[in-house]
Amino acid sequence: MRDIFEDHELTTKFFNLTDNATEQDRCYVYRIDNGKPLRPALIKCVPYPELLDDLRDEYGGGDFQVMIRRGETMILSGKLCIAEPLRKI
Repeated sequence: MRDIFEDHELTTKFFNLTDNATEQDRCYVYRIDNGKPLRPALIKCVPYPELLDDLRDEYGGGDFQVMIRRGETMILSGKLCIAEPLRKI
């Protein structure tokens, strides 16, 4: 599984999709544990710009598999590694 942030083409495509999604686009996000995605998906939605913030703040960061489909066609698949949120001590 390719890392989205380590591949310039995937990074550009990911941000383009989150910023300009259509109603036909569907995003599926799975937590990765021991190298394998855990089912069911944590998030099923139309891609949106604050997705990375939500993975950090709502799900505590970590490793995630992201798949974005347009209808029946897979248009992006890869891994995101999100830092844990900063906590006040």
